[in-house]
Amino acid sequence: MKKMILLFSTIILGCAVANAQDVPVIQFKDTMQYHMGTFRPGESAVHTFEFTNVGTGNFHIKEVKSTCSCTATDWPRGVVAPGKSGKIKVTFDTKNKNGEYAKGVNIFSNAGEINLIIIVNVKGDPVATPTKANPMPKVDPHAGHNH
Repeated sequence: MKKMILLFSTIILGCAVANAQDVPVIQFKDTMQYHMGTFRPGESAVHTFEFTNVGTGNFHIKEVKSTCSCTATDWPRGVVAPGKSGKIKVTFDTKNKNGEYAKGVNIFSNAGEINLIIIVNVKGDPVATPTKANPMPKVDPHAGHNH
C-alpha cells in the first residue's frame, strides 16, 4: 500500500512539475514605462513596446485595455512561442489635448497581467490640417475672340 501511495504521489508531482515548466515569461526590450516626448496637438504620438518570450511555454495575449479612449493599441493576436519576439504598438491621440498625460495599457495574458505606461506632453499650436484646394475656375476657350 505504501508503494502504491508513493507511486501515485510521484506521478501527480511529476505532472505538476511538467505543467509548471511550460510557462511563458515576458521580457521587454527596454522599459515598461516610456516617455514619448513632446507633440503638438494633432501630431501622431506612437511607441512600440518590443518583448521576447524567454519562458518555456507559449505566450498568448487574451485582451488589451487602455485607460483612455484616446489611446489605441495593436498587439499580436496569435501565440508567441518561447524564444520568439512580439510588439505592442501604442498610439496616443493628441487632437484637442494640451498638457502632460500618463496613460496605461493593461495586457491580460496567460503570463498574468502586464501594465505598460506611456507619458506624452502635448503643447503648442495645433498641427494645421491640409485644406482642399479650390479647383481652377472653368474657362471658356472661345471667350474673348470671334469664330
